[in-house]
Amino acid sequence: MFTAQDIMNPNPEHCLLDAPIDSIIQRFAAKDMDSILVIDHDQRLCGIITESDLVDQQACLHVPTAMMIFDMVLPLGEEKFEREIERLQALTAEELMVSELRSVAPSTTLDDIASLMSEAHVHHLPVIQDGSVEGIITKHDVIRALAKRL
Repeated sequence: MFTAQDIMNPNPEHCLLDAPIDSIIQRFAAKDMDSILVIDHDQRLCGIITESDLVDQQACLHVPTAMMIFDMVLPLGEEKFEREIERLQALTAEELMVSELRSVAPSTTLDDIASLMSEAHVHHLPVIQDGSVEGIITKHDVIRALAKRL
């Protein structure tokens, strides 16, 4: 049975919180990356930036809808709108990264990894042990492992 340790990339790309977005974009292009882990100066994982995050940052701003009830304007999706503005203006990794991460331990089984990715709708899972990043697993890694298992 495959585990996270068997299928992970043990050398994931990473950057510091204060890394400029333009240098991150250049790294993505030069190294054909699909994600980068964001760490602090103590090497602790703080977040992740994916290709989608970079593309979304360049997308057009979607103005939230509002509903009128008894001469009152009620904004819908205001929190999402504020996050979109922040992301559009992001200049550093910290401002663009997604900080709410799902992660797995090195001993997590392939089936559990696939289930977590599917249920949480995530494409990248950091592998963490004792607070330290051991690697990263992508959906492509899971597919490769499933093919080997067949």
